[in-house]
Amino acid sequence: MQHADRSPPLRMAILGAGPIGLEAAIYGRSLGHDVVVFEKAEVASAVHSWHHVRLFSPWSMNQTPLGKRRLAQAGYPATDPDVCPTGAEFVSQYLLPLSRDPLLDGRLRLSSRVVAVGRNGLLKGDLIGQAGRVRHPFRMLIEGRTGEHVEHADVVLDCTGTYDCPNAIGDGGIPAPGERWLGDRLVRHPPDVLGQDRVRFADKRVLVVGGGLSAATAVCALTRLCREAPRTEVVWAVRSTRLTPYDPPHEIGHDPLPGRDRLIREANDLAHAATGKPLRFLPGAFVDAMSAEGHRMRVTLRLGNQHIQDELFDEVIGLTGYSPDNSLYRELQIHECYASRGPMKLAASLLSLGVGSGDCLAQPTPGPETLKNPEPRFYILGAKSYGRNSAFLLRTGHAQVRGVYALLHEDPGLDLYGHSGARQVPVMADETVVC
Repeated sequence: MQHADRSPPLRMAILGAGPIGLEAAIYGRSLGHDVVVFEKAEVASAVHSWHHVRLFSPWSMNQTPLGKRRLAQAGYPATDPDVCPTGAEFVSQYLLPLSRDPLLDGRLRLSSRVVAVGRNGLLKGDLIGQAGRVRHPFRMLIEGRTGEHVEHADVVLDCTGTYDCPNAIGDGGIPAPGERWLGDRLVRHPPDVLGQDRVRFADKRVLVVGGGLSAATAVCALTRLCREAPRTEVVWAVRSTRLTPYDPPHEIGHDPLPGRDRLIREANDLAHAATGKPLRFLPGAFVDAMSAEGHRMRVTLRLGNQHIQDELFDEVIGLTGYSPDNSLYRELQIHECYASRGPMKLAASLLSLGVGSGDCLAQPTPGPETLKNPEPRFYILGAKSYGRNSAFLLRTGHAQVRGVYALLHEDPGLDLYGHSGARQVPVMADETVVC
């Protein structure tokens, strides 16, 4: 089969084998590029860590047309587009099969952490803002099972996410005294309270810090546990001074994501009805200090100018959000937002579009040009591109994948996802995708 002319293959390094990294890899390989994916752990390890959590969004929002086509060709059954999968189902029915696609055969470098990315022969301050930097290949230090080595690439897509970088629990966004020393004794991701972590929390005194939906998920699960293990006590501390943690506009009954609506209603009802046992709700609360005291932890909580001393807990769950780790590209010319810590062009666009100030489903997706950095051919995709802004959706990441390849090919019409009005695009393995 004859194909139209296309851009010459690029050496592409994709950092992270999560949902966006895998999509970017399949897309790039479909276009014939020399793609290698570097993953510090295993495929979709972050998603697997919240395997017990059910997504608010259905399959139709979490898969791409290209990914579904590839899995259908390999004989995998189709998913119900209206069903919301759990993290475990997302991994087993989509992400793992996608990672086993023949296009990615030999392309995944697991247990390979990218320590740092620079440019051959250049320092951060050389050729400031100049396109000439592109003539110097990216140089990456990789730490693997057998030690360290260097790899090179023409293009780098950072899809490493933020899940491994939880925000501090202490007031002001910095660690409270003693917080760093507690380390792994603190729970920083939504625990499987009703499953494999049940023994850890049953009949224990638990502090939950955070006012997001992850905290709501943990609190709702803990209160269910209280019915089975009645000695379980929960204290829920949030910064907001509202009597319920979530704004009423979410409760109008027309939320397009029913699972999110149910969670918000349940969390608000629990906070409103909290009487101290099994749940005590503390609005306007801040963590001032933490320390170990035998098998328990002592936490100083502050409510305004009032200090509540001698609060002992068996477990502390800090779900205060996540931030990007920019140490990986400190030698590159990346312009970051001083507030969100995301790439500046994208952060400014999100601010102008009001992204993060309302329902994430109703917010527009910024265009491909916002993905550009002063560092040519280095792109930050996925949740990390939104920095501390939690409004990121997987479908936004899919649009970013499509957009970044359109930029690389200097072809706005390039589209392997099958959107209406797009042109026919040649792909690998003697296939032609009608888009």
